[in-house]
Amino acid sequence: MPKNIDDYLNEGIYGAQQTKPDERRLFLGSLRERAVFVLTVEQIKQGVGVQELDDKLRSHSDAKLLLNGQMLLDKLTPYRRLALKYDTDYTLVDEKNNQSAYGLVLCYDYAVNHDEIFLNEKEPLIDDDTKEQVNQKRPLWKKLLGYED
Repeated sequence: MPKNIDDYLNEGIYGAQQTKPDERRLFLGSLRERAVFVLTVEQIKQGVGVQELDDKLRSHSDAKLLLNGQMLLDKLTPYRRLALKYDTDYTLVDEKNNQSAYGLVLCYDYAVNHDEIFLNEKEPLIDDDTKEQVNQKRPLWKKLLGYED
């Protein structure tokens, strides 16, 4: 279908139309199908995932690293150092729309469709005594009336 004058004007004003704009905002300009490894903003603030990123960069040398530019640079430093260590291109994506985006995306320019792209954090070990204490909560009426067990 040929473009009409309105299409040319809209493209000139707003830029070329993109597919899946919400997904592109979330993945720092890339798409889910292109991602190999993703860390959330909270994970980067906690400093987790550095070793996992090291492993991914070693096995995916052609990928590029996208970093959320809305974050403080000192939080991104360990991840940037890894990119320099493996001579991986990285980009700080600094847009106002990145408030809800991920903190780090390792991706390709083409679809790779990896199933597990998010960091699987290990759940803290809870011993049996703690589980029993959690399960033995006092009923609400005992709390309100001040009854002790």
